[in-house]
Amino acid sequence: MFEATKIIHQNSDWITLVLLFIFSVLTMLKLVYKAKLFHVSTFFYSKKYLSIYYNKEKRGFINLLQVSLFIIQLLVLSLLFYLLNVYFQLYSKLFNFHGYLLLISLIGSYFILRYFIGLFLALLFNFKEEHSTIVYYKMSYFNNLILWLLPFLVVTVYFTTYKKLALKITLLMFVLFLILRYILLLKNNKKLIFNNLFYFILYLCALEIAPLIIILKLTF
Repeated sequence: MFEATKIIHQNSDWITLVLLFIFSVLTMLKLVYKAKLFHVSTFFYSKKYLSIYYNKEKRGFINLLQVSLFIIQLLVLSLLFYLLNVYFQLYSKLFNFHGYLLLISLIGSYFILRYFIGLFLALLFNFKEEHSTIVYYKMSYFNNLILWLLPFLVVTVYFTTYKKLALKITLLMFVLFLILRYILLLKNNKKLIFNNLFYFILYLCALEIAPLIIILKLTF
């Protein structure tokens, strides 16, 4: 574990630049989308604005805010997996900035592949409206998750002692946020899901599992 701590210390410069970029983007979004960004951070305990924004944006919810938050998702998730990989000594080839870039490409490929598989299935089985609803809710809750996870990640990076404990707490919070996200998705869309149970099961198998298997097969 001493070696892992040493690696993180040596790589702190580029990690600091990554975090600086993330907070710069968030600052820009706060200036342009102050109210909306605040509401994004409250979706876990307030559905009101989630529904309002969906009704306004359902015909075109791929906008500057969502694209910027997607980039933040990639950077934060990749940094979390990078830290986990280093501390638990999994793949030595990923112990540097190039490894971090590879993680970004893999996670980005997973999300993009999952979206297009979902869109294809939605067009194939004629449930595009239902697919758009689920995608918007999943995307919004994940944006909320990332914003809540970011402070834990910053503490983990710059904690001088008990780094492994800080990382475990961050991982635990990430898992808990993911569970909460799925609970809220099921709770807030139970009518839509149960009315389309076959498609929802197909959706889970095709969009949550298949892209991951494809990425892993192509990578390892």
